[in-house]
Amino acid sequence: MIRTVFRSLSQWSIALAGFFFLAACTAQYALNPKLDMKVRSNPLQSKLSSPDKSDELFFILAFSGGGTRAASLSYGILEALDRVEIPAPPTAAERKETGRPHTLLDEVDLITGVSGGSITAAYYGLNGRETFRDYREKVLLENLQAGLIRGVLNPVNWVRLWSPRFGRSDMAQEYYDEMIFHNATLGDLASGKGPAINILATDAIDGVVFPFVPGQFAQICSDFEKFPVSRAVAASAAFPGALTPVILKNYAGQCPYRTPAWVAGALADPDPESRTYHKAVMIQKYLDAESKPYIHLIDGGVADNLGVRNIVETIAAQGIRETMKDEQLSRTRKLVFIIVDAQVEEKPRWGLLDEIPGLGAILGSSSTIMINKYNFETIDLLRRTAQEWTYETAAAEKKPVEIYISHITFASLSDKSEREYFQSIPTALALPAEQVDKLRAVASRLLFSQKSFMKLIDDLGGKIKPEGGPGGS
Repeated sequence: MIRTVFRSLSQWSIALAGFFFLAACTAQYALNPKLDMKVRSNPLQSKLSSPDKSDELFFILAFSGGGTRAASLSYGILEALDRVEIPAPPTAAERKETGRPHTLLDEVDLITGVSGGSITAAYYGLNGRETFRDYREKVLLENLQAGLIRGVLNPVNWVRLWSPRFGRSDMAQEYYDEMIFHNATLGDLASGKGPAINILATDAIDGVVFPFVPGQFAQICSDFEKFPVSRAVAASAAFPGALTPVILKNYAGQCPYRTPAWVAGALADPDPESRTYHKAVMIQKYLDAESKPYIHLIDGGVADNLGVRNIVETIAAQGIRETMKDEQLSRTRKLVFIIVDAQVEEKPRWGLLDEIPGLGAILGSSSTIMINKYNFETIDLLRRTAQEWTYETAAAEKKPVEIYISHITFASLSDKSEREYFQSIPTALALPAEQVDKLRAVASRLLFSQKSFMKLIDDLGGKIKPEGGPGGS
């Protein structure tokens, strides 16, 4: 009898072990779909040239990384923009029908999102103004971090996580899909109720920004419109170490992609000091699937935590006038950048001790220092490049394009204790309601204290309405 029981248990153990082994071997992340037809026209173009927006104003928001803290601050900026009423363009028929005042939020053309900021950007891109109904409760107050940890600790997922082709970011994608995005694709995002959205990750091999936009997908002959929003966000938030890279297959050469003429020109006349040349070299790498068969994506903050360098480099490649012409924006006279920077300012405790700090403390401090310094360099690059764009348009046209740059950062707060409070809020994917609401509230104060932003309101003939209403705090 005992021998029979042991034999039975042994058989079950072998069967169970075989099941786990087979499951681990078959666990596989979903490959990005191949483009099975000719390269389509840019599905974001209608967003960039909407008749409901002013032709003379092009408005860009950039949401930085930083977990729920960044997501909350970014959401507060959306609320603040909806408090700024401006005259509606004659073509804004929808505003006349609803009777709702036209606000600066209606004029936003493009939002870039990195890591935590990509969650707000993607949600608003899909849902538009409906975001104000439930985003706070559904996302900002949800303990997303605990949900991700529960997934890792769940024995059911251990089997899949043993597989070399399924990682923690793949599991995070499934969780984001279930909790936030509900199987939405980038095609749904392109046709969503909000403006054009550009989610940003980092190519871990080459250290450059990887934007989830149609042009980038056309280079690797992958179907942009079928790619899950949740997977793009998971890639943008794949913090190295805690989360695994998100992997894309490169199908370059298997679709009729036409390389831009400026790329061939830059490669034919190499200039190592030229941004145009370096961008052309990177495009050429993506077009060679044999030497770059897979693309490994990690947190967008590694390459650019503010989400504006890719825009600068894209415009620099052709020049602002040619870029605006290609994007059907030739009538633009005002170019607006609002960079929402949820920068952290951690103070290492070991700085006051005579002890040798541990590796974790050093890496954490070094990461913060590098990101903060790189953020400064990015803002400085944008400001210097904006001056060049102004000169370029002034030389060719009677009236140059005027550029407004507002950098939203806690460092602008004059009160030291308040500044330190916001800078010390952790960048986790979970915050108490009190901190979420304080971040939302401080967003409008920071925005309305910007001289460049207030000048924009004056130049547009706008006014700030009192707090409250659908977009108010």
